[in-house]
Amino acid sequence: MTEKITVIVPVYNVENYLEKCLDSLINQTYKNLEIIVINDGSTDNSGEICQEYAQKDNRIVYIEKDNGGQSEARNMGLDRMTGSYVTFVDSDDWVELDYVEILYKKITEYQADITVGNYYSFNESEGMYYFHIFGDSYYEKVYDNVSIFENLYESQEMKSFALISVWGKLYKADLFKQLRFDIGRLGEDGYLNQKIYLLAEKTIYLNKGLYAYRQREGSSSRIWTEKWMHALVDAMSERITLLANLGYPLEKHLAVYRQMLKVSLANGQASGLSDTATYKEFEMKRTLLNQLSIQESSEKKAIVLAANYGYVDQVLTTIKSICYHNRSIRFYLINSDFPNEWLKQLNKRLEKFDSEIINCRVTSEQISRYKTDISYTVFLRYFVADFVKEDKALYLDCDLVVTKNLDDLFATDLQDYPLAAIRDFGGRAYFGREIFNAGVLLVNNALWKQENITQKLIDLTNEWHNKVDQADQSILNMLFENRWLELDFDNNHIVIHERFANYNFPDGQEYPGIIHYLSERKPWHTHAEQTYRDVWWYYHDMEWTELGKNYHLHSLKKLHLYPLKVPFSCLIYTASDQIEQLETLIVALPEVQFKIAARVIVSENLSRLVVYPNVTVYSGTVSLEELDRELVETCQLLLDINYGEKEVEILEQFISQRKPILAFENTKSYEANQEIYQTDQVSEMIERIRELNK
Repeated sequence: MTEKITVIVPVYNVENYLEKCLDSLINQTYKNLEIIVINDGSTDNSGEICQEYAQKDNRIVYIEKDNGGQSEARNMGLDRMTGSYVTFVDSDDWVELDYVEILYKKITEYQADITVGNYYSFNESEGMYYFHIFGDSYYEKVYDNVSIFENLYESQEMKSFALISVWGKLYKADLFKQLRFDIGRLGEDGYLNQKIYLLAEKTIYLNKGLYAYRQREGSSSRIWTEKWMHALVDAMSERITLLANLGYPLEKHLAVYRQMLKVSLANGQASGLSDTATYKEFEMKRTLLNQLSIQESSEKKAIVLAANYGYVDQVLTTIKSICYHNRSIRFYLINSDFPNEWLKQLNKRLEKFDSEIINCRVTSEQISRYKTDISYTVFLRYFVADFVKEDKALYLDCDLVVTKNLDDLFATDLQDYPLAAIRDFGGRAYFGREIFNAGVLLVNNALWKQENITQKLIDLTNEWHNKVDQADQSILNMLFENRWLELDFDNNHIVIHERFANYNFPDGQEYPGIIHYLSERKPWHTHAEQTYRDVWWYYHDMEWTELGKNYHLHSLKKLHLYPLKVPFSCLIYTASDQIEQLETLIVALPEVQFKIAARVIVSENLSRLVVYPNVTVYSGTVSLEELDRELVETCQLLLDINYGEKEVEILEQFISQRKPILAFENTKSYEANQEIYQTDQVSEMIERIRELNK
């Protein structure tokens, strides 16, 4: 414990409480303290008490000033502090003897910017203590500068307003380089802390009562005035402005703002302030916000998903990808077995994105209305009109991810079409006519309700379910033949169909807008011979706090997946599992990605290599031209180190693009200007790859 910690104590007419406060500070278990006590023009004996304590403890720095208020006193303390960390203690309060030690231990343990402790209250007039923490309920919580704002009003932490006050916390002193308390403002804690939290990369909350807050008669915070009405409401207004400018989701904050207005008006009325300008101003604000709330509720965009609980991982990945680029979504999950607890927890997360998920539980009676020899879940999209209240809804399969904002897609004028969809480029080859893919459907829900589309689909399914090749997709195309609006391929980029589409990305995009992983080649399989596999895993692995960091709802970029740099990748394209020195290279070069691709299904000998985090195996890639292009594009080096049959076209593409090719003497293909190494020169090959990676 060598770092100095500054304690700032503003003092004004607290002679009856000051000794208890100062005793709790000088007796702290953490000893390396600088205790700055600012006498803010006290007219009682507070100054004398401060001087007495300064004489017996040389860690106390005593300052006298004319009365200017608590903010001015705290600012003077900040100007004089020399500690690496700072904490604030009000002079009529006190702290536990291990207050500083615990906060310091946690701020260093987590390498955080702020540690927040909870507190307990002492009501002087009642002579009663009030505790916000009961029994064995200690916990620690980590916030970043996004999640801290989304949790400011969570019930557990905010039973005591622990996150709002400036006292009860340990801050890195550097946070105050450019910030000071506003002079003359009530509720200055809230104004300052919301700016501090934006600067802090990590905040630690400790659910432990470390600070004793005294509620006493005569305290300015106990008197309800117009000034106090403005203090609470204006602080919240400023927070919303700050967050809006940074692109934070605002739904929860607006809800709290409305509640603050309600409480402020109720207290104002009880205090005889109903005829004041402030009261009338706040009434108008509440009315406007309530109208806005009604409007926003009706403007949520409807997205429909359908799955059983066995597909939960895929459902969640799809939802995450949507929330990364979109706000104000109402998800409808048509299902028969998702637990209510799962949906409840997900709704808590979705609140941060001004979104929600609705449990659309299908019954056995609904399912029994149609005949099927395959999973009933395939046909769940039929029930869109039964559950969705919006006039327009976007149905999405759960084997896809969204990489862009969907506002333009939702703005599509459906005219009199029952739906809009994307052409399935394989349709003409199979059916001799144009068909749409049913994985992405923009549904004219008002028309579906009007025409009783659900029943029509069920009737067709019962008649044709055993006579069609593509289940629900065939039925949908039968019903809506020549009655669907074609959308751009970007809205349902079926990865195995790029070869049919002559596809170019829209301006500003580096990935397709909606990537649909059709067929059995799913990116979550161990050996996924699927292009854009890394995109699916990017969204899958994303923490919910990260989703909120896309403040401006940018489309996905390569730098999002690889923020430092795109990893240096080596390609081995083989028809054999006999590959010279492969595992030696993999182990020696953990910073290099090894992509092993094979037209055939790979053997166990190659399959086991996926235990290494820098190895990806693509198995059974025959006819996947799109994947071949991706592998050539993303790999900087070809390793011609496999025995047996070679993929000549891959070799020729590396030659034409003048990308390096390394080979061993006994594995090389025909002469193609490869860099050749003897089998005992594997260390030289390793060094060459490191050199290329620089």
